[in-house]
Amino acid sequence: MGSASAVLALVLAGCVSSNQSPAAPNSPTELAQRSGPAGQGLANFHRALATLQAGRSDRLTIVQVGDSHTAGDHFSGRLRELFQARFGNGGRGMLPPGSPFPYWRPYQVQVTQQGKWDIASSNRPDYQQIPYGLSGYVIRSRGRGEAISLRANSDAAFDWVDVSFLRQPGSGHIDVTVDGRYAGEISTRGPANQLDHKAFSVTAGSTDLELRARGDGPVEIADWSVYRRERGVVLTSHGFSGAQVNIMDRWDSNNVAQQLRTLAPALVILAFGTNEGFASVDSIADYGSVLESRIAQLQQAVPGASIVIVGPPDANRLPDYCGLRGKARENAACGALSSAEAADYSSMLARRDRRLCRWHAPAGIAFVRAAQQQAAAKTGAFFWDWSSVQGGACGATRWAREELGRQDRVHMFESGYGLSAERLFDELLRGYRGR
Repeated sequence: MGSASAVLALVLAGCVSSNQSPAAPNSPTELAQRSGPAGQGLANFHRALATLQAGRSDRLTIVQVGDSHTAGDHFSGRLRELFQARFGNGGRGMLPPGSPFPYWRPYQVQVTQQGKWDIASSNRPDYQQIPYGLSGYVIRSRGRGEAISLRANSDAAFDWVDVSFLRQPGSGHIDVTVDGRYAGEISTRGPANQLDHKAFSVTAGSTDLELRARGDGPVEIADWSVYRRERGVVLTSHGFSGAQVNIMDRWDSNNVAQQLRTLAPALVILAFGTNEGFASVDSIADYGSVLESRIAQLQQAVPGASIVIVGPPDANRLPDYCGLRGKARENAACGALSSAEAADYSSMLARRDRRLCRWHAPAGIAFVRAAQQQAAAKTGAFFWDWSSVQGGACGATRWAREELGRQDRVHMFESGYGLSAERLFDELLRGYRGR
């Protein structure tokens, strides 16, 4: 993309004062029609959907990776439901192993952990530098009987299980049980830090899966997946609270590329930007070029996939130095930054400028959104402006007052994420000519 100053100029041109109407963003359809080097937009995805509906393929996979908006699974979970209701249910797909972070409540399945598993997370400033795969997590068991269990709802009953693990010299075995019956074992011994996987064909309509460490050596699990043989869609999602798109740099590129080639997704959704948007513009000046490189890596790993960049939803801030608490804080006015405020935003915060004592989107949010639009147009990816669902500027505050969004003016309730997923689903199928 162009220089950071060029992107900032675009941002400032789009910023408006609180008594002006926001400029209409480019529509996702217009952006999808632009021809970048890849020239794909959503064309490949639509072809894959048509192939699935015509019965010439059995499974269509969507992979979504993002921040906390994805981690909660309300947004991705509703999107999964919509695709499976229309195009068939291919199963719940890949999940991170066990319960790797607090409040992990995946749609369609319940997961539990027994024993003292060590959790290695790429979503930590002091992350352990191990060869993470697509899930971004590895859980380790060192004791006998430690287990992770999955129970599927009726709409996620499965007949195929796939487990990814890291091989290590001297590692032990995992016993696999499905619906209370022994299904087989996984030996995790082998070359150090080699990511491998093993699949199990099980009885159709299975609902309970258990992986139990035998205790004859440590085992390391990277992810687990459940599928069904019915023709349909699988949407695999991996989200990380507080993460930025550069979390992908912490994963082993060869492992991720191999997993993506195996999954062969028709659509890859990148849903980052909120956390970058709360940073100073100076600290994210190269965001557009970083994003372009991530898109290029994905296009190289899965050249047949369409890539979707989900821009951050509106997020509002009211600085703590303003001293507003309780109802006064909740009911404070909201107004977009003026061009002058956006240009001097970091300095205004540093000097505790009272003119920022209203709910507003940080300057970085608009910068990130504009950089994402440019990166999508340049690479041939499809850009969707999530904030358009909320009505643009101050949408997060409106949604908080309408009980669609939470009072932090960043996250949403299930209803808000559900409505957002429904709008994205409509945009992804706009122009699709299949049945």
